[in-house]
Amino acid sequence: MPPDPQADFGQDGALPARAERELAALLATGAAPAPRVRTGLSRRRVLLAGGVVATATAVAASGELGRWLGAGGEAQALVTPPVLTLRTIAGTSPHDVLAELAEKVRGLAPDAVRGPYLYLKSWGWWLNSAGDVPGGVANAAVPTETEQWIRTSDGAGRERQAYGEPYFPNPDQERDARAAGLVEGEGVRDERHGPGYFAPDSAWQALLPFSTDPERLLAQLRDVNWEGGRLIWGVSAMLDAAGRASGGTVEPALRAAALQVLARRTDVKVSRTTTWHGRQALAITQESGHRKAVFRDSLLVDPATGYPIGGEEALLGDPLSLRIAVPGTITVSETLARGTVKDTRSTV
Repeated sequence: MPPDPQADFGQDGALPARAERELAALLATGAAPAPRVRTGLSRRRVLLAGGVVATATAVAASGELGRWLGAGGEAQALVTPPVLTLRTIAGTSPHDVLAELAEKVRGLAPDAVRGPYLYLKSWGWWLNSAGDVPGGVANAAVPTETEQWIRTSDGAGRERQAYGEPYFPNPDQERDARAAGLVEGEGVRDERHGPGYFAPDSAWQALLPFSTDPERLLAQLRDVNWEGGRLIWGVSAMLDAAGRASGGTVEPALRAAALQVLARRTDVKVSRTTTWHGRQALAITQESGHRKAVFRDSLLVDPATGYPIGGEEALLGDPLSLRIAVPGTITVSETLARGTVKDTRSTV
């Protein structure tokens, strides 16, 4: 994978202060930490030699939607599902597109609060990988539909996950992938959790409340490590934390400020796209390269509200050692429903 753009290594190879602190904390931890609950966008697992686990953003899908939604058939494709088609917005710059959307969002009325629970429904899959199996790198994914009811006052709630048929880019490696623990879940899992389970990450909690001034908001964002070093994922995580800390809604002014932060980046591209469930979205994209590979990450935003509604990680050019056909999807997520409800049985 490419280096973290935030790392800022010196020519002498010395680690920056933040990396030194994180490395020291990792080395001081003898046992693996308990897995953190997925809230907002999911995370894919990359199992490296020696059992080291890394994470990246996620969940993916294909045009054969019925198969990935568990509507029958076997997921036995030799390649990953196709990447999103990004349509260029002619005659305007990414800055102008996002700045215009920010002004539109800033003028919206606040969301109505209909209950103490934030309800989220999402769908997709993330590609889990193992690099220490007999046949080389093995990959597996499980299409998953997730519903969460989060009581925003204390982080308690309910989570229901419906797992589809596992998908193996190389069906011959199914046995290795299962043995490596890459197949997560089967059937339906419905669990209730106590206070704190769905609480925002402590790093985000420490920054609350978030500023609605774009420059101050960017300064706050820089205090937290972004997934993959991508600002788009930092903005998404920040808005998710803000929603769970403020009764399940994010004020229009904060959504607008987040869009302004992205508008001021010179490494961001903006396109139109159609999601896997047929919704129109803006794709805010950041790319990086490693050798002949291009890693293209896209945050999907609702053009009517400014809320994030999903994301995609795509691999273009060279698959490196991942052994998937390119262009290919590594992870994708899509939010199907979002709103506040009165109890853990209600939906929107």
